[in-house]
Amino acid sequence: MKTETIDALATAGGRTSGGGAVVGFLGWLASSQAIGLFGVCIALLGALVSWYYKREANRRLAAEHALRQQERQIRIDIMRNTGRLVPGNTDLGELGADE
Repeated sequence: MKTETIDALATAGGRTSGGGAVVGFLGWLASSQAIGLFGVCIALLGALVSWYYKREANRRLAAEHALRQQERQIRIDIMRNTGRLVPGNTDLGELGADE
């Protein structure tokens, strides 16, 4: 056989193998196992994303709480030293204040 013919047959064989692999993969995608596997992967991905953002929200809330506690402690220290009420973030009004 000629070299060109052997090269042509080798190329055709490679393309046939690639096409078979693609058809096999598409057939696997169409099976119920593949759909179930993709469902599990998507569920795991969703759980990981949810976990990450809940962790970040908890970190943010903890930092905010620490800042509020520091502010509260500063107000308490000022009130102890001066004997006067220091306005803060509260819904309670000053006792005896006229409305």
